[in-house]
Amino acid sequence: MNVSPASRDPLPAHPPDGPVHPLAAGLLVFVDNLWMLADWNALSWLLTIPLSFLSVALVTVSIQRYLHHDGWRKSLGKGLFLGVLAGVPTSITGTPVGLALLTWSGIMRAKGAPAPQPTASGVRASAHSPQPPVPIEAQVVSAPPPVPSPPPVGTAPSPPEPQITPRRIEPWWVKLVIVLLLCGTILLATKLVLDRMGGLASKFRQAHITETFTSALPKLDRTPGGNLELATATSTETLTRADERTIAWDMIYLGKTVSEISVPVTYRFHLQLRDPWKLDVIGNTCVVRAPAIRPSLPPAIHTEGMQKRSESGWARFDAREQMAELERGLTPRLARHAGDPRRLALVREECRKTVAEFVRDWLLREDHWRKDRFNTIKVLFADEANLKPELAPSVLSLK
Repeated sequence: MNVSPASRDPLPAHPPDGPVHPLAAGLLVFVDNLWMLADWNALSWLLTIPLSFLSVALVTVSIQRYLHHDGWRKSLGKGLFLGVLAGVPTSITGTPVGLALLTWSGIMRAKGAPAPQPTASGVRASAHSPQPPVPIEAQVVSAPPPVPSPPPVGTAPSPPEPQITPRRIEPWWVKLVIVLLLCGTILLATKLVLDRMGGLASKFRQAHITETFTSALPKLDRTPGGNLELATATSTETLTRADERTIAWDMIYLGKTVSEISVPVTYRFHLQLRDPWKLDVIGNTCVVRAPAIRPSLPPAIHTEGMQKRSESGWARFDAREQMAELERGLTPRLARHAGDPRRLALVREECRKTVAEFVRDWLLREDHWRKDRFNTIKVLFADEANLKPELAPSVLSLK
């Protein structure tokens, strides 16, 4: 007779890791941070939103069903929830939730896994095991000749119990480190691929360029008395902005973002004719005390020669925003540079010549520019009041 007690395969101990598997939470953080990539945002939302949703939702359903051992309803619900968070076109929704779930999993795994469930194992009884004797009462009438008893039948040994090797469970922090390293590697590889494939966005969308020009009614301002343009100076200006960031009390370096703009700029300088002038006569020398030199604002920026350059660190994705901010401050910064005293000193002598020629033309019209009247012109500007006319160099002389 065979006896088959119920037996089950031992279930491996599954450590608790919160409502969501750490792999699903790490995937949510990774996909959600793709919204910080400029190339990812450059794609059409009709492509990026469904792609983010499906990549998180489908993988999360599989992870929850086959790794976390959830039911299909729970797996589908959690997959849809994480997929919606990943599809929101910003990185401020899915990242906090994903980090919170990873922290929850770490806390739950730090408490330890439950001990394996004891399982019952059955042993099949041998068919040749001896049966217990049954007592029989009988009355012996005659003693028959003794019959030799059959040789004893050996009892088959019972099969050994199968050895169950417990499944090795890695510590929670090992899996967490693996997930973070995997996400960081995929994120870095994606960034490098997008940087090298500059035309990726154009392959997913068609662009129809339409150029229009709309001219609004200008605001008219009159300069009383007019301006006398004195000199121009053209130079290539380079504006650079660098931003370094750290976290965890300067223990983790996130990298540096450097943005640079190089553009040709033309500066113009003038004086206002209505400002006070003064002419002094010293012998045959006409000493002109002219108004102050002023920069013409805003400076002329030659956009056809503009060059831009941006570099960002390993964990910095704000190069595009920093470049836009640098562009917004381009005109105000160049306007400040135009009025710098050092720049005015570079054009002062050229401005002095222009004023002297202007006065000479006036003297010619009045027939005063000749050897018996005025044959030398000296020019002093308003900020040179302390300079003595005798020490000032002659700008124009009649030969």
